[in-house]
Amino acid sequence: MAYPDWVEKYKLKGTNISCIRGKYYLYAVSSVWNKEKGRAQKVTGKYLGRITETDGLIHPKEKEENIPKVTLKEYGASTVLAETGSDIYTALKEIFPNEADRIFTLAILRVIEKCPFKRAEMIYEKSYLSEMYGGVKLRGKDITGFLMSLGENREKLVSFMNRFTSGSEHILFDVTNIISKSHDMEINRLGYNSHRQYDPQVNLLYAFACENRMPVYYRVLPGNIREISALRLSVEEAQLKNVIIVADKGFGSKANFDMLEENKMQYIIPLRRNNALFDRSVLQTGNRSAFDNYFMYNNRVIWYYQNDDDGIKIITFSDSELKNREEKDYICRIESKFEGYTRDGLMEKQYDFGSIVIRTNINKSPEDIFAVYKSRGEIEQCFDFLKNLLDQDRSYMQNEYSFEAWTFLNHIALMLSYKLYDLLRSAGLLSKFSVDDFICHLKYIHKVKVNSCWLTSEISAKTLKLLTSLKVPIT
Repeated sequence: MAYPDWVEKYKLKGTNISCIRGKYYLYAVSSVWNKEKGRAQKVTGKYLGRITETDGLIHPKEKEENIPKVTLKEYGASTVLAETGSDIYTALKEIFPNEADRIFTLAILRVIEKCPFKRAEMIYEKSYLSEMYGGVKLRGKDITGFLMSLGENREKLVSFMNRFTSGSEHILFDVTNIISKSHDMEINRLGYNSHRQYDPQVNLLYAFACENRMPVYYRVLPGNIREISALRLSVEEAQLKNVIIVADKGFGSKANFDMLEENKMQYIIPLRRNNALFDRSVLQTGNRSAFDNYFMYNNRVIWYYQNDDDGIKIITFSDSELKNREEKDYICRIESKFEGYTRDGLMEKQYDFGSIVIRTNINKSPEDIFAVYKSRGEIEQCFDFLKNLLDQDRSYMQNEYSFEAWTFLNHIALMLSYKLYDLLRSAGLLSKFSVDDFICHLKYIHKVKVNSCWLTSEISAKTLKLLTSLKVPIT
């Protein structure tokens, strides 16, 4: 068959042209001897390309036999957490020289992926942490021994925490519960919590340093202890000196006040409204002139009056906005037929609504005392991070040492979370982005390894804008 000249010119020795539906294709050909037929037989070989009048021979896109391996690893969240938490890593390296990489890596993985131990090795290998902290052993059997070894040395854990409690003036204390699925731990007890759960649980006493805006200390307590007689031991263990203890109403027992006074410790602790020291006489007058004075707090008017008894101050604060909310809530419960909510009860409690009664032994103005007390929201945020951001509201650890190590790793993760929280707060972005939002933006920034060279992947415009606002460069 004759083909056009512009086609025929490509027909060289060892090639053959095929016309299929009016299109021309060039193939390599060879011949082999067919014994059965007793003659040479043509064999079509490799496809060499398509022939066109305008472009000539168009070679096919050849498959590369040695395509370089491309490796993709999560980079953004890992590197930002590692850099912002460099002081944490330094302290870990000093106290746990052989395990700092593993502790820090596991804590970062918990922040990024709420990572359980059984998935740690897989996620680590897909993270740039495996390049930054190479050789970390995270297999199941390695983790088991590591947790036991870490958890049995409480002295080292406390030594690390003491690096961050020093220099603080105001320390917030509170307790939260962790549901435990272990049947073997002595500290795992039936206990009541605010969610009306009676599951076996362990309690965590936490301390938060106001000046550093950082959770700085924890202590594991049996699940049936809520009235914290262990406060004194915790203060001693944390080596807290010349600090002001700020706690919630649950700490306001006579035993705790006696302990604080005997040890000459400063404190700001609210009283329950049924406490005998709550003097309602001024509130019952309904006359503002009976109060000592007022001040502004967050654009709200706070009235107060104070009683002193041998260096002990009982300050009653009245917040009109809080009073209106509490009164409305009570009335709504009456209307909804909640048990125990009655009109008589409303009349009895009308003077209590909006009141906050503080007992303290420090020489500060009522305005300063109120502001310090209100900083307690920080530790509530801390518990919210622990249980919701890090998803650590229950534990499956089967012995006290493993549970202690699990809690310590969560503590490091919590500290790292606050590093991100402070970045957002400092930039005024908390109304637009949560810590979880920030992590989501970061963890989709990857490092790509091509031909032995690590390159940073493309960053979306929205993520780049966020990083610029936070002054966090990704290289």
